[in-house]
Amino acid sequence: MSFYDLMKAYPEGSASASRMALAAKRLGYEGIVICNTEPGRVFRPEAAERVRGIEVIIGAQIAASNPRALHSRIQALRARYPLIAVSGGTEEIIRAACENALVDLLMHPCHHRMPLGIACARAAEQNQVAIGFDLRPLVRLRGSPRARWLEGAMRNLVVARKFDLTLAITAGAESHLDLRSPRDLIALAEVAGFEPGETKAALMLPGRLAQMNRRKWTGPGMELL
Repeated sequence: MSFYDLMKAYPEGSASASRMALAAKRLGYEGIVICNTEPGRVFRPEAAERVRGIEVIIGAQIAASNPRALHSRIQALRARYPLIAVSGGTEEIIRAACENALVDLLMHPCHHRMPLGIACARAAEQNQVAIGFDLRPLVRLRGSPRARWLEGAMRNLVVARKFDLTLAITAGAESHLDLRSPRDLIALAEVAGFEPGETKAALMLPGRLAQMNRRKWTGPGMELL
């Protein structure tokens, strides 16, 4: 299967894009999506693209302080990158991301005090915004903080299923040492409440989104080949 993971690379991560690509290839990924907040500053992306046997896609993950800044950043990056993700830091940003059809993926924080609301889920459904689950807290947290994160993730899953939202999962790697194999990531997602069929589709989603956005449409239902 064509499994893809989202990650950060140097200078926002501690490993170069090429090292991330080599590590992901060994773990069995078909491709990776580098999603830095400053994608134009990724260190030597051309070296990563030369790694054989794995596709390297440069996307962008936007972290904004307010909806106006978010929309401005989306407009600036949409035409340049095949995948646009948004970090859901506040309720305002989450709502704004769900209401913007130019957003591919909302990385929701899965905080038990900030669940995915009905209004946001309805907007995400209408604008075809996928909901991303960063599983890094499941690995790093212990005790009650991890239990609270699991509670938030499971609440979000219930709402996402109710509105039939598209889901994505990621290890949230910022180093090649943070990467997990597709099999391990699927197992972690199932601990968080995902069904087996959901996990595989969620791990394939980043590649599908990038592929779809690379296609050129001249009008509704008309593709430029």
